Amino acid sequence: MSEKLSIFKELMNASILLALVSSLLYISGASYIESYLTEWGVESSLIASNTQEVLVQGASIWFVGGIYSVITAVLLGIGIFSPLYMVSELSKSPLVRKTSSLIYEVLKPKEREELEPPYFLQLINKWLLQFSMLFAFLLIFLLLFYKLLDFSSSQGKEKAANEYKEFSSNTVSADGLFSRKKLLTINGTEKEGYILANSDSLAVLYLLSSDAKPEQVLVIPLSTINQIKAIKNGTIKNRAG
Repeated sequence: MSEKLSIFKELMNASILLALVSSLLYISGASYIESYLTEWGVESSLIASNTQEVLVQGASIWFVGGIYSVITAVLLGIGIFSPLYMVSELSKSPLVRKTSSLIYEVLKPKEREELEPPYFLQLINKWLLQFSMLFAFLLIFLLLFYKLLDFSSSQGKEKAANEYKEFSSNTVSADGLFSRKKLLTINGTEKEGYILANSDSLAVLYLLSSDAKPEQVLVIPLSTINQIKAIKNGTIKNRAG
């Protein structure tokens, strides 16, 4: 029976940890996407990202761009909670208990009798200790949470700023098979630009400047895009819109 309870407890702990990690991944991904769109001058509420995309983006920030921050947070957590766990486990050992009792018998005062404090004082001390430990844990957690959000937000802003430099100066990396620059046919008019983001019904476009209009960021219905052309080495690949 005790073994079943132990397994159930471990499963509960794993479920709580999984829910916590998933929540942090989602918040991290959402913060990144919001900062990225805001830097482009687009209200993030217009572009609804699905949960899977947000989680993947959050994981990407953690394990690719934010690997050093994650390692620091993990090492800090291990450094704080490992000693507490080791003390808790060692205290269960009969040898440790016996050794502790012998040391206490040797070191305790012989000439005076120690008086036990009143029960209510013992209870208050216990509550104060528990509250202090809980407060310290929450403080550390909130600090790491703030750092995570700040890091995710800064990564989104940095990506938008770097993309703008590349797009506006026409210096986009040519590592891919096709250029990120697109020839977009919008309501029958062909324009050059880049696709920044999209939802089920809207698309966010960065359009290059022309003789008629300056550069601009547009949020338009997907239905108004008739055709998208991606260029590679002077050839054109068509995809119906």
